[in-house]
Amino acid sequence: MKSALKRVMAAFLCLTLFAASVAMQPEEVRADEWLDYVNKCQNSMISFTRANTGLKSSDILGSAYLVGEDDMAGKSWLASCPKHDMYAVPAGTKINGKTVNPKYLPQDNKEYLISIREKYLVGNPYMTNSIYSKPEGFQGTFREGYRFYVFDYDEDWVTIWDDGFQAWSYVTGRFACGTDADAYMETHPAGFYRIARKKVWIDFGLKENHPWKSESEIPNVGTGTVTRLVYLRPVPNEKETVYTPVYALPRGTKLNVVSTELVPSQAGGSTKKYYKVSFNGSDKTQNNAVYYLHYKVPGMYYIDSRYLDFAKKGEKIPEGSVPAKIVNVTSKTSAYAYAAKDINSEKIGIMSKNYETWLFPSESDSEWTTIWFSGHKRYVQTKYISKADYKVKDISGLRLADIKDNNLIYTWNKGENNVDFSCKIIAQYGVLEKVLYSNEHVKKAQLTVKSSYLNKAEGKVKIVVQANNLNGGKGKELSTRFIQTSTSKLNVKNLRAHRTKITTNYRKLPNGKIHYFGTLGSCIQISTNKNFKNARTIQKSYMENGEKKYKQIYEIGNLKPNTTYYIRRRYMKDIKTAAGNRQFPTKWSETEKIKTLP
Repeated sequence: MKSALKRVMAAFLCLTLFAASVAMQPEEVRADEWLDYVNKCQNSMISFTRANTGLKSSDILGSAYLVGEDDMAGKSWLASCPKHDMYAVPAGTKINGKTVNPKYLPQDNKEYLISIREKYLVGNPYMTNSIYSKPEGFQGTFREGYRFYVFDYDEDWVTIWDDGFQAWSYVTGRFACGTDADAYMETHPAGFYRIARKKVWIDFGLKENHPWKSESEIPNVGTGTVTRLVYLRPVPNEKETVYTPVYALPRGTKLNVVSTELVPSQAGGSTKKYYKVSFNGSDKTQNNAVYYLHYKVPGMYYIDSRYLDFAKKGEKIPEGSVPAKIVNVTSKTSAYAYAAKDINSEKIGIMSKNYETWLFPSESDSEWTTIWFSGHKRYVQTKYISKADYKVKDISGLRLADIKDNNLIYTWNKGENNVDFSCKIIAQYGVLEKVLYSNEHVKKAQLTVKSSYLNKAEGKVKIVVQANNLNGGKGKELSTRFIQTSTSKLNVKNLRAHRTKITTNYRKLPNGKIHYFGTLGSCIQISTNKNFKNARTIQKSYMENGEKKYKQIYEIGNLKPNTTYYIRRRYMKDIKTAAGNRQFPTKWSETEKIKTLP
């Protein structure tokens, strides 16, 4: 059951220090005597399934990890991981109610390690004398993060099986401990050992912790954010000495909450309440090196409600709040969220340094600050909180995304810590500018520049976007320009007036077809009013390869005889957008006047 990676590391250490180990072996020691010591543990290594212990695999009660002083588990194969002492199981002890083969209750490994230390490792620069200070019953060490199976446990001890381990090579008969002074103390024969319960996470595998057969069955009423290192419990009972915590979650961990109803603690005299959460374990989620709770389907566990900031599904933080952080607390102290502005009121939440929350400036003073915690306004002493120093991560990529109905659609990358955007549309007249549109709180990272704004400008339009961050600060301005191309007016000399139509000049070809000299354009407006009131717009389009195209116009029909008409035109210009090529009209040309025949 020992990690394969750990064994690879041990072999590597053996090879790298082979030469040093040769020098450590005194010349007077016989080779066969050395090998007797070397092989003592190696020959006893055996897996539980092969050993005749008197117990079966069905006697395994759960799996577990050794954890450190920070209540987290490191990577067991790292030499830098702290070690934990393991002890002998007293002779004659029944494990899980069953008698065990005495062969697998090692009692003398400490003496064996001392003899190795004194006879073969004298003068080893990497060694320490820590073996002599170990208490009675000590049999060896395991590193933090080591995973094992549990066969028995109570509130003081956890009884586990281990396949055995040796920190030197039985092939070469040479000791290799690397720069880790006490690596040799991990050497031990296969068997059952005891480890202090307070150093162990146990996954009990309780049926009530696994109510779902698939992830689709898991309810979701909201998300909880861990406010301080908190235990994941198999039962809602903080005084339980048998079913102790199975995991520890650091500040910032996000959890799926499966019920809005708080579960009262089962501990007598306790007023604590718990949230039910689904959890599967992940080193990525937890910032932890281990995740032995990683089942096919997440399990259901309990979290003390004071350590979980619950956001109900669809809930929005009230207006008037700004982001804040917990400050002026140490790694061993916390700031409390109270039910009222009174330190004697109920402690609703417990938060560690740098926990992010929301405060309401208008409802706060030098003594108390109102915050948003688990869907309610709560109160924290002002000395423990300050506005978060959020810096705007400037927007980028301001671009023309598309053109729809002759309106320009601009978008940008919204960045982080931004709540909305300040946007302006500015007409440029040489060095002069005129603001056509201004909005300080555009919610989406998108701005529509309407054609009506473009028509008011003389060709150049500047679009300016600026991010507004969580605390009301502004980011760097980002801008771009759109230049609307002008159009030459129609030359009346190139026009031919008819009684009910107007065309460009033409001549008939011998085959009877008409050859036009020039075009009116792709978009024409004609009106009897010089201000183009009630004007008639002529534009003919067609689709080609999925793109909209416009036909050239050579004549305007259905006109009144002997009537003066005002004509202007514009072209459809190809514009490249993020959505593809689009056609956009140029500015209207100057007006030309022509009269139809009587």
